[in-house]
Amino acid sequence: MADFIIPKGSNYPFTVRVFQQNSYTPQDLTNATAELTIFDIADQCLKSTVTLTVLDALNGVLSGVIPDTDTINLVVNRGDAVDGYYLKAGYQGSIAITLPSDPDLVVLIDKVYVTPSAIVCA
Repeated sequence: MADFIIPKGSNYPFTVRVFQQNSYTPQDLTNATAELTIFDIADQCLKSTVTLTVLDALNGVLSGVIPDTDTINLVVNRGDAVDGYYLKAGYQGSIAITLPSDPDLVVLIDKVYVTPSAIVCA
């Protein structure tokens, strides 16, 4: 899954598409429930939990919003001055999906970055 780049202190609406494992076929999310969790990489402390909405079940599309009350507490991690203060991922995420056919489907988000204020850079 792609990385998340979250603006600190702002609501972060997002849409994700889930594919079947080792495939480009969308995961059928009919009758699914899903929850996003964001964890600190350093100490694995939970930073945000969001219940997701199934937008398009047959095409594997989920959406949600990480509220500003959660993003305000996230830390902007930066590299060294010599390297231009590049953004460093300080968090990881996971989307736990419960399906009638597969109750333990988990999608990992390896890198979650936080940008200062509402500036989102690609």
